[in-house]
Amino acid sequence: MRITRLSTVCRWTTAVQFLGRKNHLTNPTFQAIDTAPLLVKQLPMTPKSLKAIILASLTLGAAGFVHSADVTGKWKSEFDTQIGHLKYTYELKADGEKLTGKAHREREGEKTETQIKEGKLSGDEISFAEVVKFQDNEIRIDYKGKVSGDEIKFTRKVGDFATTEIVAKREKETAASVAGKWQAEFDTQVGKQKYIYEFKVDGDKLTGKAIGDIAGEKSTTEIKDGKVNGAEISFVETVKFQDQDVRVDYKGKLTGDEIKFTRTVAESIKEEMTAKRVKESNAK
Repeated sequence: MRITRLSTVCRWTTAVQFLGRKNHLTNPTFQAIDTAPLLVKQLPMTPKSLKAIILASLTLGAAGFVHSADVTGKWKSEFDTQIGHLKYTYELKADGEKLTGKAHREREGEKTETQIKEGKLSGDEISFAEVVKFQDNEIRIDYKGKVSGDEIKFTRKVGDFATTEIVAKREKETAASVAGKWQAEFDTQVGKQKYIYEFKVDGDKLTGKAIGDIAGEKSTTEIKDGKVNGAEISFVETVKFQDQDVRVDYKGKLTGDEIKFTRTVAESIKEEMTAKRVKESNAK
């Protein structure tokens, strides 16, 4: 019996070491699993202790992963300052821990737009800087905040002059903002595909067309089962491939002028793709 247990542990340890060498540089879960063989030497090997090692490894791996808050989109804020009442719209875009975007500011009808700098996102902590012009002088404004659902509570520090506590609220996407033309290009198992999606919205019902182009061969299909719920969108496209009808399911989330879709072909092949809004000037 002891020989069987030892054999089992050796096989498991070898597999763990292999996975650790292959993945420990990029995956915190495997960083934790890679330390599991050290525990093997210290614990008597029973099925219960082996299970404990596996659970401990996975728990340590999960603890090492920090999930950042979803801040991509538009956030609005209004507040009083020493120079008057300010209205802001912050357009934020997160890429991992990097944060970019714009700050749109309105003061007494005068509007300005600035690129945010040094943007960072870690968990629910967010920070960035804005540089504004005031009486021909550049003034740096530092923001440090915490995300909680659809609100960000910021401490806004204007140079060495003033510090203000403000709240920015997420601007919710509406169903009507989905209407229009959207363009996408993506690689698939059958080659590169180009699409124009024409959407119409009536309440929570979505209709329209999907105009596809694969290697110069174009097709137009009516979308089916279209639904819109706030920023969530879904529909079905049926395409012809080698004289067969193939069902393609779309599920996506609208953020500003982009819809990030998961596209499932024939209930088996999943593809991530992004459709971008076609501006009126580009559509002509």
